[in-house]
Amino acid sequence: MSAVRKLSLTKSHWNRCLTSLILSVCLLSICLGCQKKPPIDGETEQAPAEGEDQSASTPDEKAAKEKPIDPKLVVKSGEPMTLERYKAVMPNLKQLGLSFHNLHEANKYFLPSPKEHPEYYDANGRLKVSWRVHLLPFLDQKELYGQFKLNEAWDSPHNAPLAKNMPDIFRSPDSPADSTKTRFRVFECEREKGRNQLSSMFPLGTPSRIRDTLDGTSNTILVVEVGPDQAVEWTKPGGLSVAQPQEELGATGTTVAVLRADGSIALIKRDLDDRLWKGIVGPQDRIAFDWDRIKANP
Repeated sequence: MSAVRKLSLTKSHWNRCLTSLILSVCLLSICLGCQKKPPIDGETEQAPAEGEDQSASTPDEKAAKEKPIDPKLVVKSGEPMTLERYKAVMPNLKQLGLSFHNLHEANKYFLPSPKEHPEYYDANGRLKVSWRVHLLPFLDQKELYGQFKLNEAWDSPHNAPLAKNMPDIFRSPDSPADSTKTRFRVFECEREKGRNQLSSMFPLGTPSRIRDTLDGTSNTILVVEVGPDQAVEWTKPGGLSVAQPQEELGATGTTVAVLRADGSIALIKRDLDDRLWKGIVGPQDRIAFDWDRIKANP
């Protein structure tokens, strides 16, 4: 009996060991199955499910996605504007001209009237936000326009963040895609005391009207495209000085694209004396000039 009992105990011991071994193997298999299987060659990982946080592109990836600027669209200091670039900038200027005329038709002025909207102007008679913001309703940008507080400064805590939404119409063909600065500028002036004469289409205080262009709308500049060094935040008010118009243009080429008050576009020579520049900027100076002599061929 002793031998039989000993054999029975031995079998029982081995059964328990075998059972433990099987359980250990099963547990190990389950643990290994829970681990993420690494992708094999040629296999891509599954995209994150909707709602999961996805990491942003690296700077190199963003640069690769950005469309490079055609060298023919770049303004080069000391060189004339190429035909390709002139054709690229013309639609922007034409749209700005059409928008100005639509604003004029709605308000009787090229800018909002300070009599009807004194809250839009500061103590110096300058708009608190740029004329570009006031053109938005006429550029199919009513939603963006409605987000601005026109009675607050362009850089107020409310208005400043809206600059990131600059419409492409204010972007030059060779401007960076993420830029919030524009090179489409206007000349600003003060009304001359006594005579109340205008030396540009954008006087401080009371805005100008079409009938103020005594020299004729086709002989008066409304908007000019300046060099990259003269670009400004598109929501910032203010304009170029009429004292030295040529210097205000900045690092442009030898030819400059302009929008005239009649809505037409022209490419003119930069190398004009200040008297002649003042003549094409000023709507009431009666300075005679020949457009055929100052215009340039792209």
